[in-house]
Amino acid sequence: MESSRCPPEELRIRILSFDELRQRALSAYLESVAVPRSIRRQGRDRVRIMRYVLKCERVFQVVAAELGRIARLPRTTSMHPFYAEIANIASHGRFDEIVARAARGVMIVSKLWKEYRERILSSLTPAEAKRLAREFVGRTLSVARRSLRHAELLREAVKALRQTPCIDTESPLVIVAGMPQVGKSTLISRLSTAKPEISPYPFTTKHVILGHMEVDGHRIQLLDTPGLLDRPNSEMNPIERRAAAALRLLRAVTLFLIDPSRDSYYSIDKQLRVLRNVSEIVGVDNLLVVMNKVDKVDEGRLKSVEELVEEAGFQVKYRISALKGWGLGELVRGVVEELRRRGLLA
Repeated sequence: MESSRCPPEELRIRILSFDELRQRALSAYLESVAVPRSIRRQGRDRVRIMRYVLKCERVFQVVAAELGRIARLPRTTSMHPFYAEIANIASHGRFDEIVARAARGVMIVSKLWKEYRERILSSLTPAEAKRLAREFVGRTLSVARRSLRHAELLREAVKALRQTPCIDTESPLVIVAGMPQVGKSTLISRLSTAKPEISPYPFTTKHVILGHMEVDGHRIQLLDTPGLLDRPNSEMNPIERRAAAALRLLRAVTLFLIDPSRDSYYSIDKQLRVLRNVSEIVGVDNLLVVMNKVDKVDEGRLKSVEELVEEAGFQVKYRISALKGWGLGELVRGVVEELRRRGLLA
């Protein structure tokens, strides 16, 4: 069943590397163990043999516990498609494969432990028990190494999911898109509870940022998306692909911000190219084009940019200045109307 609100809670774990797991397992093996009194009565050799059994049991417990934690992670098929896409972007599409490999590893080491426990207990001498114990540890760590192949990708996927905000996919959602430095973070900051760090340099938004605003008793989510989105999905970096995933997989009204100022960081032509790309992802009918930073631009420039937008097949719906707060009331009313038109708000 898809999660409708957040990345699964089980993902809030730390994934060990093989070297870290190996160190933990060997440390557990080297620790002293207490042999039960009933065994001590059976003689010195039997005590030494039992010590190897207990040491191997500790190794098994350490390895099985770590692989088991990974094996219990939810598969992407049980996640909401947006969160599944975030996981697959970070893991290069190997999330489920890595989890399944860990599950197989648990089964293998469990069988090894059952086999070697009987063999060590049946040893005739401590030397034989020692040899079997080392053999067990070596084989178990070999399984762990194979099971943790690409663990670094799983670690990146878990990190990306932890950093992805808790989006209620059943509640009204507005996505704010546009190129860096067009004022997306400023708008989110003015309208919502999110207070993103605003920097004079582009590419500062590395993850989707979620805020909320209350309108007529309704709680509306606002999502600030990172990335340029000015190239095909196959050529995008992970940050851009996360933004594209939000646009493609979340039911929302999308605001596309344009900076019409003459000193904008990106030219109008480049901004329009991204606008076309975004419209291909979300559909023209789901897109509201918003001209921001109108406090910096004269009327002649605004009309000139609006004509270019129309020539590209779009229409500027609102003029605002997120910095000055101009036009935000009209924008919010338009967003609410659009959410209702699309059945996303009662």
